[in-house]
Amino acid sequence: MDKLSTILDDVLLLLRSEALCDYCLGRQFARIHHEVSNREKGRILKIALLLDAVKRRDMDTLFVLASNGGLDEAVKYVSEAGRSVEKRVCGLCHGVLDETVFRKAAEKAAELLHDIEFETFLVGAKASGDVVNTEDRLRALAGLTEGENIRNEIKREISRVFANITGKKLDHSSPDVVITVDLFRDKVEAFPNPVFISGRYLKHSRELPQSPWHCKKCWGRGCQECGYTGRLYPTSVAELVGEPAKTLYQAADYKFHAAGREDVDALVEGEGRPFILELKRPRRRNIPLDQVQQHINTNTQGLVTVYLEAYTTRRQVRQIKLAASTAAKTYLLKAVYDADLNPDKVKELETRFRNTVVEQLTPLRVLRRRAEKLRRKTVYSVEAELVDSRTALFRINCQGGLYVKELVTGDGGRTKPSFADVLGLVPIAMELTVLKVEA
Repeated sequence: MDKLSTILDDVLLLLRSEALCDYCLGRQFARIHHEVSNREKGRILKIALLLDAVKRRDMDTLFVLASNGGLDEAVKYVSEAGRSVEKRVCGLCHGVLDETVFRKAAEKAAELLHDIEFETFLVGAKASGDVVNTEDRLRALAGLTEGENIRNEIKREISRVFANITGKKLDHSSPDVVITVDLFRDKVEAFPNPVFISGRYLKHSRELPQSPWHCKKCWGRGCQECGYTGRLYPTSVAELVGEPAKTLYQAADYKFHAAGREDVDALVEGEGRPFILELKRPRRRNIPLDQVQQHINTNTQGLVTVYLEAYTTRRQVRQIKLAASTAAKTYLLKAVYDADLNPDKVKELETRFRNTVVEQLTPLRVLRRRAEKLRRKTVYSVEAELVDSRTALFRINCQGGLYVKELVTGDGGRTKPSFADVLGLVPIAMELTVLKVEA
């Protein structure tokens, strides 16, 4: 038996089991010839079976083609033979796979996105479990392995029509917008993907948290202690950067992703701290970054300066988060003591803390909000100099995740070794400045 005869036997078996439109029949043989659409393939197979049945005068097959195949040519043969026949609705797609339906869904998506700025798109499709299970049962019945999922066909057809309507391009990797269709429920949704912007920020205030801080007493509800603001600080780096950008991009919301975080009372200078700003559901997206940077910097009240680098992707968010715990960081710490420092001991810090592994238990100052944990971090180098007899400057290059203040104080023995171990003194005041964070 040749391959065509085998295929026609499979086609007849499928049609005897279920009414199938051209799309749904052709889809069961989708991988046989990629240059022909499933709809065309389904009709070709029905016509081939029709010709074979006419040649053999097989009225039963013609009746199956007329009723379950919906083939007009077969209906004509059966009717001329004096038999009545009624075309059945496709038992898989229930008639929703149709060019008119595709166009209606694509036009609805275009309408939903009419005021959204975008150049690329991706379509997703939903299908009920009943549809998928019925299709799987049919393929198993005939032992077919050349088919494709009905969702793939819906996505492809909607994408084709939507691209023709809008002139936009299909993008499987990083689309500007995503369209989701459920033809079985006559439902279409469309929304823009986030915009991601990478950059670095400088922080010029020692009274500015990186992210919003809720009042410790009321946790944001508002109370007398926080002046009914619900906050410990009026603003944050995240808000100073995110709010102006949110307005500019007409976004629904934003999220600020930074490569680590500094203490509220720490400055960020030098090269700045890397961050990625995620703007959710933006209506605009193709704005020159120099304009965005200027808009943000004119609205930060002089507390923050940003340098925007590039539009980026969600993958970069994961990368800077992962790198934050290990990437090298450089700090400048000014420490004031209540007794004179030994100059020799101060210089000893430079040799004592060269590529030195430091063990730290979770600092007492953050233990209330972080679990007890032993961390091992490396101090790569220390440059130490005296400002006066009781004040020292320490330039510390270390692994990300090291608590620098506790490296200096020893945290009551919870950080070992520490500067306090060498100097025999614990500072009474410290000022920390972040100089460099490797991304």
